Amino acid sequence: LVLIYFLFRLWLEGQRERSTSREIKGEMFPVELRVAALRPLKLLNEYYEKRDPENADACIDETMLADKLLILGTNPSEIFYGREGAKCLLQGDWKYWGKLVLDVERTALSQASNDLYFVMRGQIRLDIWHFRIPIKITGVLEKRNKLWYISKMQFINDLNTNYVILSWVPALALVASLLLFVFSWLIYIF
Repeated sequence: LVLIYFLFRLWLEGQRERSTSREIKGEMFPVELRVAALRPLKLLNEYYEKRDPENADACIDETMLADKLLILGTNPSEIFYGREGAKCLLQGDWKYWGKLVLDVERTALSQASNDLYFVMRGQIRLDIWHFRIPIKITGVLEKRNKLWYISKMQFINDLNTNYVILSWVPALALVASLLLFVFSWLIYIF
């Protein structure tokens, strides 16, 4: 029951975060600069809507600086460098990950030297059960040839993982009690 409670709380936390997410404050920029800086993020969202693995190279060319690119995925082993890494991530996401929808208009931007740091929210709808996971994407935008491009990017599941960690205790207790039950049943039989 405790395990079910924690899983339910995790689901509720995700629902709350999707419907009333906490505001991420950025700096105020002139409208022209903001529109220009959001260009690669809007294009990235459009490519994620299409989900066509054949478009990975075009997506990279239009939105990213392939020679300086570093992308961190949601899993610890997902660390991607350069064009080939980005292509691997994009094609994998578009084939297997689920539908990602980004809230580009509410992206928070902050000055970081000559670059811009961005924080953007979105959500992933997993194809399996239509389960939705809130996500944050952070990164760095750099200007090259008068256009902004993504040079660094990190995908972060935007869930309160405390409930997942707390659910380990009842899950382990459940496993231990099941093992004890099977062991006692085997002793009784033999």
